[in-house]
Amino acid sequence: MLKPFLKKICFFLLFCFCFIGFIPLKSFALEDAIIAVVNKELITLKDLKDYIHATYINMLTQGANEKEIQEAMEELQKNGIHKLIEDKLMLSKANALKLTVNDKAVNQRIEDIKSRYGSEENFTRALIENLATMTELKNKITDQLKIQYVIEEEIRSKIFVNPEEVTNFYLEHQDKFKKPERVNVQSIFLSFEKRSKQEAQKLLIQALERLEKKEAFEDVAKEVSDAPAIGVVEKGSMIPAIEEIIFNLNINEISKPVEVEAGLYLFKATGKKAAQTAELVDVKNEIQELIFRMKFRERFNSWIEKLKKEAFIEIKKQ
Repeated sequence: MLKPFLKKICFFLLFCFCFIGFIPLKSFALEDAIIAVVNKELITLKDLKDYIHATYINMLTQGANEKEIQEAMEELQKNGIHKLIEDKLMLSKANALKLTVNDKAVNQRIEDIKSRYGSEENFTRALIENLATMTELKNKITDQLKIQYVIEEEIRSKIFVNPEEVTNFYLEHQDKFKKPERVNVQSIFLSFEKRSKQEAQKLLIQALERLEKKEAFEDVAKEVSDAPAIGVVEKGSMIPAIEEIIFNLNINEISKPVEVEAGLYLFKATGKKAAQTAELVDVKNEIQELIFRMKFRERFNSWIEKLKKEAFIEIKKQ
């Protein structure tokens, strides 16, 4: 499924460096050109190229979808050098704290990745097709785990969310926890792609006749419908013309035939819930996670900026 996109990415990885503003490419020899200095470490254009390629391979093997990979590559095209510098600073901090990654953790991650490919052969073929080696993948995973460990040590382990914060957030953001009116809907859908409009109308009439004879709606739907039941519908989630019909049905009432561009519908309401505000007990875990993420982002940004201020960083411009 990703094949056409993979070809585009390969071209992207080959040519994206031509558009990095701070260094014009004139020949492949310039891959050794120094583009940044972090403390006493020199970063070359090849380092940046390898970093972007390793990130791409890692995302691919981890099962990221096409959109996620494309967005990441576009971001690295714009800010790759800054991301590389941040990673190097975090790895340097991990090393200063003497954090280590054991082989078992790396091998387990690789086994998890292999399982997504179905076989060792498929996994190896994917690496070869994308010009990657097992060593590169192991190195990237090792760096990732080190960064995870240092973030856990320096940030996550120091964040606490107390019950009072959760309660206050709930009281101050009641609008976030309002649940709109909902109705549970069974449905029969007859597609115009599978038959003419006249045939669909005829089938729907026959379905209505069976329902009038007290046949179970779900049995008729299972036999004739071209799509699964709609299920629970929240107010505001469907087109107004359909919502007006659905939300005005009484429990167990069947609608008249409803024509849309793609086909014909019959609806049956099987349950309703009025609009309500969720209770704190039902959303406290969600709020706790939200507050944690907010605190994490704030602390992470401050921490990264501190690492940058404490380091010598120079980005070469030519």
